[in-house]
Amino acid sequence: MSENAFADLPAHAAGEESAESAGPHQPQGESISPERLERWRAMSPEERERIRERYRRWKELPPEKQERIKERHRRWRELPEEQRRYLKERREMLKDAGPEDRAVVRKFFDRMHSLPPETRTAARQKIQEVRSLPPGEREEAMRSLPFYSELSDRERDTLRWFLFARPGERPPHE
Repeated sequence: MSENAFADLPAHAAGEESAESAGPHQPQGESISPERLERWRAMSPEERERIRERYRRWKELPPEKQERIKERHRRWRELPEEQRRYLKERREMLKDAGPEDRAVVRKFFDRMHSLPPETRTAARQKIQEVRSLPPGEREEAMRSLPFYSELSDRERDTLRWFLFARPGERPPHE
């Protein structure tokens, strides 16, 4: 989730136009919506420059990498709003977590990604089901996940915090 999809970013090398009049980049033949143009014009020069730089980096990526990013972005947009909100909350929680807690979460995701696709999908579904259980019933349900029982008590505490805590709840070992 840390890679942003750059595909729809407004950007335009100003060329001879002033920074105030430069509009967002748009593929040839497509018109720019008034809302998008207004957002661009309302940006500070620093915001515009940051977007231009991201666009330059985007254009330097190999086509295969651009396609992977576009596909991830497409899959993100297809997620239900509730799931996108949950994932955004988890990302914010992880940013605020300490290095040990981030390492535990990274270990969890590394292990998830190492699973065969069908096992990984089943594990994700299981986690979604466990989220709806009362806190007292979650531990037993989590034990059915591959590799969960191999984690230390501290790692399990951290993982439960990351997967189930409400936004703003601090990690268990702070």
